[in-house]
Amino acid sequence: MSTPAKAHAVPELAADDPCLAGCRAGRPEAIEKLFRTYAGMVEGVIGRIVGPTPDFEDLVQTTFAEALGNLGRFRGEAKISTWLCGIAVHVAHHHLRAGKVRRHVSLELVTDDRATALPALVDQSVADKTIDGRRLASKLHALCDRIAPKKRIALLLYVMEDRSVEEIAALMRATQTATRSRMYFARRELRKLIRADAELRDLADGLLGATLEGDA
Repeated sequence: MSTPAKAHAVPELAADDPCLAGCRAGRPEAIEKLFRTYAGMVEGVIGRIVGPTPDFEDLVQTTFAEALGNLGRFRGEAKISTWLCGIAVHVAHHHLRAGKVRRHVSLELVTDDRATALPALVDQSVADKTIDGRRLASKLHALCDRIAPKKRIALLLYVMEDRSVEEIAALMRATQTATRSRMYFARRELRKLIRADAELRDLADGLLGATLEGDA
């Protein structure tokens, strides 16, 4: 199974960057710079957690709106990218918990990075012979919709964002023990759902095959 590259490696603004002061003052050019710098990261986090949905752009905009509204509280204890990622995770969690996920989006309109995010969990030598990557992504995200949001988010941040248990716990404001437990049970539930799907059953052994931290 291929290991996903670290999706959260992004350019970083310093805590004292004039851009942040400009954002606090509401200057459009500063806000545009913040968005340009971190839009790709926020889009990646939202896309990997929530999956293909017509609400995607709204979720990205909500993340930046919340960030701008709370920027006065940012004191530089963490990187701005980490702080923004935490907001994106919160926005995605709220969206999932509210049961607002809509899958009515044409796969032709889904960008390659979001369409292939979950299929990256699969041994591609097997998947390529069995099911189209975009359709596979749609089916896998639909199965993830049946897993409790906190467990789903912990698993996808670990597998798709390549984040450590420590990072995930901090982003989700949870203990590392709780985070490991969520990852373990999410993986087990997803594997069970995959085995119950006639089209995906033959891929079960190629999905989520790597041992996760906290696995028994």
